[in-house]
Amino acid sequence: KQMSPRWKLVGLELSLPDIEKLYSSVGLPPVLPIEACRTSRPVHRRGRQVGYITSSTFSPILKSAIALATVEGSAGEPGTGLEVEFTIEHVHHRIPATVVERPFFDPPRKRS
Repeated sequence: KQMSPRWKLVGLELSLPDIEKLYSSVGLPPVLPIEACRTSRPVHRRGRQVGYITSSTFSPILKSAIALATVEGSAGEPGTGLEVEFTIEHVHHRIPATVVERPFFDPPRKRS
């Protein structure tokens, strides 16, 4: 049996509907900057921290909030459901995120 590495760099897709709901709950429109945010944020699985986001952004091409994260090897398989800490108006919340394949976008015409 091959062991998974202790840590993995993974892609995450953050739940955009949940982000929109959080902003709406405090009477604000969603703020989704298209420049990369390099603020480290905790990543959780089943109530336990398993890693952290290293950078995140909104992708207009994918129409999705995406992030790169370093997570424990066991939490890094594509399709794994995680939670990411998200702060709005100085209050911490957790939103769903899913581990996805990288690169996030790989159009066939760009391959050689």
